Parts: sequence; C-alpha cells; structure tokens
Amino acid sequence: MTRNARFLALVLGLGGALGLAGCDRTYMTPSHGRAFREAFAVQTVNPNRRTEASAVHGLDSQEAAIISAGYRKALSPKDQSAANQAPLLMYAPRGGGGQSVPPPSVQ
Repeated sequence: MTRNARFLALVLGLGGALGLAGCDRTYMTPSHGRAFREAFAVQTVNPNRRTEASAVHGLDSQEAAIISAGYRKALSPKDQSAANQAPLLMYAPRGGGGQSVPPPSVQ
C-alpha cells in the first residue's frame, strides 16, 4: 500500500467514525423539536383540512393551463410591431476604479 493510499484510508476511517458519533441520540429528550413543530402547527389555518372529503388540494391540469394561458395573453404585447422587435438590453458601464455609486434612495 502506498503512502497516499494509507493516508486516504486513515482520513476516510476518521471521517466515518466522526459521522457515526454525530448520529448519537442519547442526549435528545422526547420534547426535542417541539417548538419547531408547534411553530408550524400554529400557521395552519384549518388543521383538519386533510381529512375533509371536499377539500381542494390544488388545480387540475386543464384549469392550470387556462390560467397560465390567460397570464401569457395579458402580458404579451398588444400590437405585432412590438412583438417583432429585438429585446432592449441595458447594462451599467464599468466605472472608474471599481467604486460603486449607491442607488438614489440611499443618497
């Protein structure tokens, strides 16, 4: 075995031992993570919603297609001359010495 292979085996062995040591749950109490779960439970408007038979869980594909087509139509240019033009590219020229100017709201 070469020196590099032994070093790699040692590093992998130590990394594995540390990884297994980090998975020990000895000192975790039964209430571990309770505040985290309670914070999300408070955000639920209707906690029994999943058990209701009439609960709507999302859009069907046809309704989603109609809504997205409406958005595209509303956002598209109204006249064809604007639709055929090349997009306008705006960029900030490089300033002197890498100094940046704060936006007007800060000045």
